[in-house]
Amino acid sequence: MLKKIIISLLILICVFLCGCTTPLPEKTGSIAITSSPSGAEVYFDKEYHGTTPGTINAVAAGNHSVEIRKNGYITWFQNITVISGTTVSLSPVLMPSADTIPPLVPTFTPSVTKKTAPEIHVDGFWTYPAVRSYSNPVSLLVHAEGDNVGTADARIVTSSANMYYNDQQLCWVKIYFGTIKAGGHATTDTMMYCSLPAGADDHDFVIKFENVVVTP
Repeated sequence: MLKKIIISLLILICVFLCGCTTPLPEKTGSIAITSSPSGAEVYFDKEYHGTTPGTINAVAAGNHSVEIRKNGYITWFQNITVISGTTVSLSPVLMPSADTIPPLVPTFTPSVTKKTAPEIHVDGFWTYPAVRSYSNPVSLLVHAEGDNVGTADARIVTSSANMYYNDQQLCWVKIYFGTIKAGGHATTDTMMYCSLPAGADDHDFVIKFENVVVTP
């Protein structure tokens, strides 16, 4: 009888010990990896795990390393921490390596040949003729000078001489220079008849050379 009791106790002890030695399930997570460009090699804890895009499952919780490699691009590396029951998402953008970046080609800007053209500047003054008339309209002498500072001849140059008093135009006359070659100079004297306000001071009159017309 005592022998049977001892055997039964030994059996119970063995069953209990076997149950206690059963390993607990390991805590794991996963890593989802994409890359730009895709098709890059994935190295997880320095072991090859296929190419992107892809997912590494049953990863033990804790610290790990991920390395992404692709020919022509700088290797991407990062230390990560996996938490049990979660997924770590990685989406690295790979940068081209220096030896694959094409050299900069300087933009060629064609030289533009400046088109030759006349450029006329007109100036001058007004005065009374040698024999002054005191009747209205008054005869005035307009002296005009034209300079061609452009790079082409001006075949015909005309302008208008406009007389102003208190910013109001009183009269005008057309000035004709004729041909002024490139770099050339021309002068002309033209009579103008103008009705001047009574009692106005001569210094109040202003002449302006406007409406310059150039025929190249």
